[in-house]
Amino acid sequence: MPRILSVGLMALAGVVLASPSLARPISYAGGHMLMVEHEPDVDRFSYTYSPSHRWSVSAGGVRADGLERTNELELGYVRASRLLHRWNLPAAQANAFVWGGVGQGRTALGDGLARHVGLQLDYETRRIYTSLVTELHEGDGWSHRFDTAAIGWAPYEHDIDRVATWVVLKGMRTTNAIDDDIKPVAVLRFFTTRWWLEVGADADGQPLANVMINL
Repeated sequence: MPRILSVGLMALAGVVLASPSLARPISYAGGHMLMVEHEPDVDRFSYTYSPSHRWSVSAGGVRADGLERTNELELGYVRASRLLHRWNLPAAQANAFVWGGVGQGRTALGDGLARHVGLQLDYETRRIYTSLVTELHEGDGWSHRFDTAAIGWAPYEHDIDRVATWVVLKGMRTTNAIDDDIKPVAVLRFFTTRWWLEVGADADGQPLANVMINL
């Protein structure tokens, strides 16, 4: 297992659940968030601190394989995220986030400076959830973009003190991958005011998992 991922997993194992968590790049003001994510060809982890509800800074890593030219990509990075706008509606909320960062990349082409930018749009009621996340990573001689579109449905309206349950369908694509077709994914999502968990599989039965916890 790549070192950056093993560090992230060890940190996750030591976490005590303590406070609210949102699956967004910025949590509440003063919040600390840890995320570990596994997909069939991509693993991610990050630690994020939000000095305000509009800004956050993160350190993290990405490992991806099955890629053209680069074969396997391993990144460590730092980045800043910004809440561009939040729409508070009578029975819904929508958000637009952007982020960017730099770090060190390791590929079959060699090691060097890597940079990335990303965008997230989401809209959520107590029964319906939609989101679009796109993130571009690039370095000397290589470029990969990871795109995910999601739509979710909650079988019941959750209260703040209850576990929320969602059924979420996703379409995921990695550009400049050996297989760059859109991959359908189905997951079950559970969250409370203290943690967030997704578990599921893609069309080939490969498992996916995503854990987010505020510290």
